Amino acid sequence: MAAPIKTYRDLIVYQKAKSLTVEIIKYFADAKTSRTKDFLYNQLFRSVSSICANLAEGFGRNYKGSFRQFVSIARGSAFETENWLEIILDLGEFDSKIITNYRDRINE
Repeated sequence: MAAPIKTYRDLIVYQKAKSLTVEIIKYFADAKTSRTKDFLYNQLFRSVSSICANLAEGFGRNYKGSFRQFVSIARGSAFETENWLEIILDLGEFDSKIITNYRDRINE
């Protein structure tokens, strides 16, 4: 029997989203890029961090309907993150295996 969920931190989806957020930020943090690409990476950082943030906020609303709404928003952010990773992958400036791994993890 699974342990009861007491906080959003107990949600496996939250744990995975947070882990992915930290990894992506660390990977791209030191990239030397142009202003145009800075915009792209900032969009990626916002969308990936929005996944776990919306899960946490929805859980904190303490109402099933609100939680469902925030899960839906988190799902949308996951799709947005996947989009930004595909664009970065198409640019071909980073290790494609790493970027593909990040992209694939969105759908786990």
